[in-house]
Amino acid sequence: MKKVLLTSTAIVAFAGAAAAEVTITGSAEMGVVGGSDLATQFFQDVDVKFTMTGETDGGLSFGAAVDLDEAGNLGNEFSNQGVAIFVSGGFGTLTMGDTDGALDFVLTDAGNIGNPGSIADDETSHIGYLGSYLDGSGTADNQVVRYDYSFGDFAVAVSMEQNPQGADGFVVDGQDDPDEDDVNYAIGGSYATEFAGAAVSVGLGYQHAENGGPSVDDFFAFDSSTPGDDLTIVGTDDRVDAIGLGATFTLDSGFTAGFTYTGFDFEEDAVDDASHVGIGMGYAFDAFSVHFNYGLYNFDIDGVGEFDVQGYGIAAGYDLGGGASLLFGYGRSELDSDLDDDFADTVVDSSDDDFDTFSLGLSMAF
Repeated sequence: MKKVLLTSTAIVAFAGAAAAEVTITGSAEMGVVGGSDLATQFFQDVDVKFTMTGETDGGLSFGAAVDLDEAGNLGNEFSNQGVAIFVSGGFGTLTMGDTDGALDFVLTDAGNIGNPGSIADDETSHIGYLGSYLDGSGTADNQVVRYDYSFGDFAVAVSMEQNPQGADGFVVDGQDDPDEDDVNYAIGGSYATEFAGAAVSVGLGYQHAENGGPSVDDFFAFDSSTPGDDLTIVGTDDRVDAIGLGATFTLDSGFTAGFTYTGFDFEEDAVDDASHVGIGMGYAFDAFSVHFNYGLYNFDIDGVGEFDVQGYGIAAGYDLGGGASLLFGYGRSELDSDLDDDFADTVVDSSDDDFDTFSLGLSMAF
């Protein structure tokens, strides 16, 4: 989403067989970062990605992509390795590994709308941001299997993600038999068209996760010695369903905008309702580009009250040409609670949890 990568390519061809192609792309970033309770300091990052593609004599495409900064688990065949492998043909595309689930596939999240990026992703690091929905929830390891198919202006996708028992998926003492494991799954569809001079796309999807989701514990620190300890809000064993709807539109002038709405239904009765709203917009003119996104979680807790978790992000970029860009990013996170006084004493005061981050630097794509 954030880098346009130039490529150097090695092609190996064999007589009587289709060509195989290995592409190496890379990026480097340097600058400064800082924020609340964070000393302003130097920042540098380098990433290298290998993309391998091929085609069978019958026209079946296949390939894999290895992102080295996410490939620390290479060699563990039963887990996410930072690798996505695919096969594609007239039947559609089947992808396995480090890839989006079906709900994330059909929706464009707020941070992907007209975003030039930043060296430290500050504009998408605030706590109000929702980017991958229920992918990786609970014990799931982000090893996703997704099938997608496009026909005309429509696209559909289904995905599944397992919840392994322990390291490498093997049984750990005291845990259930892996044959009894439940799975996370998702389904979604999208439609893209031209309307009133704008390119418009809409998406709708559903996702189920056996373990987890956006947890209250992610936003507040609970003290088990207080009355809150007898109230399980949202834990890693909770099942949750999500329904997401989103739309984006893009004008020829360079302006683009969109929104997502996600409703969460928790199995745990303590949470009456939870939802998330995200909006994003961007504008590109000449070598300049700017972006804004906002996200809001709302939790309604039975007998306790409700609270909002929200944040916003800003990014700006100037394209220097040749793959180099000057980038700025800023993110702000805020908590706004209306909890019962007795229960509010069990959480960190919301004023202590507001924070921001920023970055400024140069991004280079190779």
